[in-house]
Amino acid sequence: MFITPITQMTPITPISPLGSARQAQPNAQASGTDMPFRQIFDTAVQNLRETEMISQNNSTLLALGDIDDLHTIGIDATKAFLAERLVVELRNRAMEAYSEIMRINL
Repeated sequence: MFITPITQMTPITPISPLGSARQAQPNAQASGTDMPFRQIFDTAVQNLRETEMISQNNSTLLALGDIDDLHTIGIDATKAFLAERLVVELRNRAMEAYSEIMRINL
């Protein structure tokens, strides 16, 4: 039989709201505030380092001819690019906030 019959697809499980994810984390602060900016920035920088290292490793493997799936190289390079953009955007937002605080007259 060349044609397979149409069957009902299983529904996609809904994404849990952000509030419930915070409650599930053991590191979440009880006061309801988010993580400190430094921790967010450190996590983003660490993620950038890891993704860049993976991307560089993939490039080396490609040059040596030891990699079989080329799509992984593109995906990892895109992850590294997006991680870099995130760190740059976090830095820009921090600089904007600092400039705004410096403009406050006391």
